[in-house]
Amino acid sequence: MIKAVSLADKNVMFEAKPEKEEKGEMESRILPNTLKTRVRQKYQKTTNAFLQYPVKGLKGDVNSDFYEFLAMGIIPYLVGSGMFMGLFNLVNKHLSNPKSRVLAGINGKKMALGVVLYGLMKTLSPDLVTRPVYWGTGVDIELPIEHVYYPLPKEPGEAARIIPQVQQRKVYDSREFFRKDLIQKDIGVPYYDNIAKKLGLGEDLNDSVTETTPIIQNIISTTKTAKSLSSYAWAGLGVGLAAQDTWEDFFTSISNRKRHIAKPGEGFGTKMASRMKNFGSNTADISKTFIKSFGKSFKTLWTGDPGKSGFMKHAGKAWMIFTAALTIGSTANVIYKAKHMGKLANKDIMDKSKESTVI
Repeated sequence: MIKAVSLADKNVMFEAKPEKEEKGEMESRILPNTLKTRVRQKYQKTTNAFLQYPVKGLKGDVNSDFYEFLAMGIIPYLVGSGMFMGLFNLVNKHLSNPKSRVLAGINGKKMALGVVLYGLMKTLSPDLVTRPVYWGTGVDIELPIEHVYYPLPKEPGEAARIIPQVQQRKVYDSREFFRKDLIQKDIGVPYYDNIAKKLGLGEDLNDSVTETTPIIQNIISTTKTAKSLSSYAWAGLGVGLAAQDTWEDFFTSISNRKRHIAKPGEGFGTKMASRMKNFGSNTADISKTFIKSFGKSFKTLWTGDPGKSGFMKHAGKAWMIFTAALTIGSTANVIYKAKHMGKLANKDIMDKSKESTVI
């Protein structure tokens, strides 16, 4: 049974954060889909997942919601990754046999690198699906929004000053209820007109929103499925790349990075300048070595181990082909299905530039 909620105290105050109010940002809005926006959204969502949402949940805060619960899913990923990387490397130094200690150290570093490349490939690979889908259909599945909401009051009277909160979401988080209101407000009907044109529904439709909505909902479902499948395949490829014996130079560049050695009577400014110089030099050297090692690992995984034969020799090549085929095939399926639905729907659409009589 759903009960109506009302505020018995009429003095509840709704207010905005001053710095936001001055910028006119106190309503939900679509953000540009840029690298800067993605990094900022990911940073805010991750920091809130660690510092804010667990505290609210443990306190039984009335304003804890399912979005916050899902956002905290990043915690076991990051904490677990750190634990694995630590376990792979912390025990090595306690081995008694020097040779075993060296081999264990190399394998531990490769396993830790596998964790990093798994996360990196899984995070970056979705663009290989979502960008072609956007170019082919006009639907940007990753279109970000800044969702502003007003939490429930916790206290009556003057103490109940409700400050709007922000959640980092996307327009197409929901298939059935994607944010048409924000598209209408921030972009307008031309957004749907462009989609209708790319899908073959025609131009100058009287109601492109209604005509494109079923196809957009289908694109949301198929794209999310394709993105999920391909991202795990790319993540597995990242682990395979890390397992190759081509990363020795990269590990060496990290171990032999330049370090500042303090001198007697050295000033703070000189010390910081030296450290900044070393940081820049180390970053450049390690980045170059990483790129070279990454390229070599691709080549080695493709050609296989010369000492092996059969499936074990060509397993890496097979996985690379499978990953590429899965990404290309699933993406092509999304675009083809959307355009096919557009063509079928176009046959049912009357010529709306002419008069028609409904009997």
